[in-house]
Amino acid sequence: MSLRKGLLRLVVATAPFVFFSVATQTRAQSQDENANAASPLYKTTSIKLSKSNPHAGGTIKTGRDEWTATNEFLGALIAAAYDVRDDQIVGAPSWLNPYGPRYDIEAKADGPAAEEGSESMLQRLLSDQFKLAVHRETRLIQVYELTAGDGSKLRESAPEYEDSPLRVIQVEKGRIVGREVPLATLARILSDELGRPVLDKTQLPYHYDVTLLWQVSPDSSEPEIVNAVQEQLGLTLKPQPMPKEFLVIDHVEMPVAD
Repeated sequence: MSLRKGLLRLVVATAPFVFFSVATQTRAQSQDENANAASPLYKTTSIKLSKSNPHAGGTIKTGRDEWTATNEFLGALIAAAYDVRDDQIVGAPSWLNPYGPRYDIEAKADGPAAEEGSESMLQRLLSDQFKLAVHRETRLIQVYELTAGDGSKLRESAPEYEDSPLRVIQVEKGRIVGREVPLATLARILSDELGRPVLDKTQLPYHYDVTLLWQVSPDSSEPEIVNAVQEQLGLTLKPQPMPKEFLVIDHVEMPVAD
């Protein structure tokens, strides 16, 4: 039985990470990217506000000389153009998120321009139509390392038989209960609850039965859940700084839709 089939709720947290300092800035590289994106290369371009259901999701398709997006928001287009994840984009206006405008876009390149590749083509389109300018920065963010010492209290799951309970993970406020839970999955759930990355450094390869309960505070659940992980599971959540690359939005405008 796959974990996906048994999963009751696993929500990806959207809370922002905590920035501590700027480690390096790669503005020279970003200036080259912006310069490459400065001039249009499409012989035809159509941008329309999408009339599709915003909850239906969007699609991006690329070909040798054409590029299309259906029901996509700008943040997804930027992530695809610069090969970053959504959580690496900072400095974006509020309308850039999934709840902002969504677009249907068709663009076709002409001649040698089509040889530049889909990412470069999309960067050019965003620069031309959305006046997008960006630069890259590497910043230090705070993460947690999940580690296991000699005091681990985890109970390895019994072998699964035909009549065994389904592999299930229940996540509620102040409660995580699961059967056959890999530690990497537990780390992802803890990331959601803490609002910052949790890295699995336990080196524990098996699946475990997990019961974790903690008092939810209206101000912050962080100290309670950190202590609960230590006391109930025998694992340690240790804060650590980690460098991470971000794509910083310097300028962007809404396009004039067709």
